[in-house]
Amino acid sequence: MEKRIDGKNIYDGKIIRVVLDDVELDDGSRSKREVVYHNGGACIAMRAKDGNFYLVKQYRYAVGKDMLEFCAGKIEIGEDPKEAILREAQEELGFSVKNLQSFGYIIPTCGYCSEKIYLYYGEEDEAVGQHLDDNERIDLFKYSYADIEKMIIDGQIDDGKTVALMYRIKVAGLNV
Repeated sequence: MEKRIDGKNIYDGKIIRVVLDDVELDDGSRSKREVVYHNGGACIAMRAKDGNFYLVKQYRYAVGKDMLEFCAGKIEIGEDPKEAILREAQEELGFSVKNLQSFGYIIPTCGYCSEKIYLYYGEEDEAVGQHLDDNERIDLFKYSYADIEKMIIDGQIDDGKTVALMYRIKVAGLNV
């Protein structure tokens, strides 16, 4: 177990906060830890009425490329993850959700980041129309489970939350 001795804020932004901490290790030695604090996100594998799944394609600046992934978004401070994903599904996919099921969460980068991404499965309900943020550019696609799985295997989909959620869907037997 590591014990925080001291620390300082390096950056406090809209999405993340970065700190540099001095820690004491279990043997008494000291080290530094850089930590990115993030409020978390939520992701949904939403099945369309035709049995396919919705994917969004958007440019991700941090990795410098378009990413094909399940609908997801950040959780606002004080917001419940379930409410966050219902909001995101309406904003990005343009549908309300029925038969929502939770698949827990993943911690995508435990070495330096506190982010948890909550994973959900749901089914298309009523059309409400997309309500994208002013800075969002999203293209919407539908693919079968088998096609998504093949794209993961082929490296066309390399988004971690999408890969993890596909696995959880398979384990739950919802991949049919």
